Amino acid sequence: MKCYSYILILLGFISGASGQTSEQDLIRTEIENSTDLIKPNILSNHPLGMYISRINHNFKVRSPEKYSFSFEVSSGNVMLPYVKSYTLTNPVDRANAAQFPWHYREYKFDLNTVPAQTNSFTADGVIRSYKFTFSLPLSVNHELTFGIRSYSLDGGKYPFSVFTSDESIEWFHSTIAGGEDPFSRRYYGLNKAKISYQDENNTFLTMNNGNFRIPGMEINYFYYPKLEMNKKHRIYMNFGAHFGINMSRYNPVMDIGISSSAIKKMIVKDKNILTVGISAGALRQRLFQFGDRVNFSDRSFLYSFEGLIDYKRKLQNNNTISFGINYTFQTPYNNKNDFNHIILTGERVKSHWQETLSHLYENLDAWNFICTYSVKQFSYFIYIREDLTLDNAPDLQTGFGVKMSFKN
Repeated sequence: MKCYSYILILLGFISGASGQTSEQDLIRTEIENSTDLIKPNILSNHPLGMYISRINHNFKVRSPEKYSFSFEVSSGNVMLPYVKSYTLTNPVDRANAAQFPWHYREYKFDLNTVPAQTNSFTADGVIRSYKFTFSLPLSVNHELTFGIRSYSLDGGKYPFSVFTSDESIEWFHSTIAGGEDPFSRRYYGLNKAKISYQDENNTFLTMNNGNFRIPGMEINYFYYPKLEMNKKHRIYMNFGAHFGINMSRYNPVMDIGISSSAIKKMIVKDKNILTVGISAGALRQRLFQFGDRVNFSDRSFLYSFEGLIDYKRKLQNNNTISFGINYTFQTPYNNKNDFNHIILTGERVKSHWQETLSHLYENLDAWNFICTYSVKQFSYFIYIREDLTLDNAPDLQTGFGVKMSFKN
């Protein structure tokens, strides 16, 4: 990945200007004695992605000295009106469809007779995630983590959804930016809760208001090598192996992934620490399958990338507060080229109506803003996630959590 190489060069350039040689020992001691960066699990509450064991990238520079346990809750507002797709199966029809923009194809074919496989998808409501993670340090350079992910669906009424309720989001659109009801929430009705997905094999996923599910668990192994550039340039690496066991009846499979991160640490002022990091990963889906499943994704591999800038300020009594900006990127759930011969149908209420299914063929990205406050063995964090590409899956997501560290 070219972007990955460019940022590594940038990290090396920054390291040459970050301090005098006489200060290196003091800076290295301060960095090594400080608590490592704490980043929440910022994966999106995607109505299909929650059934897949995606990679949450790691920006730590060492294995922790203590056992730790974290609990996180997040809420994501999803609005994807009903859309049905026809994937043409005849090669002549496919070639013909590829000549037209997607929004003209519906009028070029008789959908009652053309050979095609069909999909349909609709999702509306607030998806809440509940993630439990236990971290086990194996040695100075090795760490093992265990995580369980669970989700629920509801309409997102006050007071449980202050920022992610339909009312709050549409108030923002109407009074600040976006215009009146740009995603048809008011048209279809506020505070609804329903997810329904049908794949090409006529297999269904449904989720209703109040449903709670535990789609799976993850086991992650991280290696933090000791390298010469740790001391010389304060650039660190970590490598991860990720094992996801999906336990739901909708996707009974095992996924396996790998990741790698490069992190640059700098002392900015009064022993405050600036962290700049990049991370890339690949997830092999469905390495093992234990039964029939819903086809959420037709790609064998999902690739992801994250970039992070974090500034940690030291407070009194060795407490700290940090502010971070994170960018996340993921390749599409479905093959991009397949979109060239797909016909989409649905109510053309607003200009974004097709995003319900079309976003599954597009790269997904989002920006996250994170704040963490640490005191003794407890760290408290909040974050907000916004999808600037407007696929609304989810539109806005907020989260909070706590991490507790214990002595060995």
